[in-house]
Amino acid sequence: MSVLFRRDASGDETRLLLRCDAGRFELVSRQGPSGPDSTESIRSLEEGETLSRQLLFAGAEAPPGCRGARPADACVVLAGRNGTLAAGLSAFAGEKADGLRAKGAAIVSPGMSRRLLGLAPILTWVAEFGSYTDDFLALLWPEAFTRPRALRRGTRSRGCDFDVAFGHPCSAAERVREEKRIGADAVRPPDAFSASPTGTPLPRPRG
Repeated sequence: MSVLFRRDASGDETRLLLRCDAGRFELVSRQGPSGPDSTESIRSLEEGETLSRQLLFAGAEAPPGCRGARPADACVVLAGRNGTLAAGLSAFAGEKADGLRAKGAAIVSPGMSRRLLGLAPILTWVAEFGSYTDDFLALLWPEAFTRPRALRRGTRSRGCDFDVAFGHPCSAAERVREEKRIGADAVRPPDAFSASPTGTPLPRPRG
């Protein structure tokens, strides 16, 4: 995996590039500079399909599906190839939760569902994957994504060669930083952390 982080006037964006047995994925988390919302998305490069989830907290204008929710309840907006679904966060644990989960799961294709379920064990490996589990994938498939974390250490490797396969080539300056970083890491122990030259170090799961 590789981590790309960007911060500017529009807010923060963390992009996780992941290759594993379930396929290749691009996971993006965005937060505005001051707005009461957070948006996470998961794109499968093999399926060419994306599932996104936006959390709108108190103070944000809610879509029609959330207007009956309790004032303190966050609004969840799920969007995929087959449409969108908006509901209060607590509704996924209420009396009609099973039906709501079925509607949410139907937003993506069967192939995308299988790919996402294949991510279930891997998303416990790195803390940053937490944004895509409890209040995202676990809302639709709690039996697969409600599980304790099992963090793993990895080894640092050349991120630029990895990133370009996802359509994110490094700049010349980033390649220079990578060469310096790899050289400096040559004396580090084999359980060192890994990250893209443009990102923040994180444990790197192999595969």
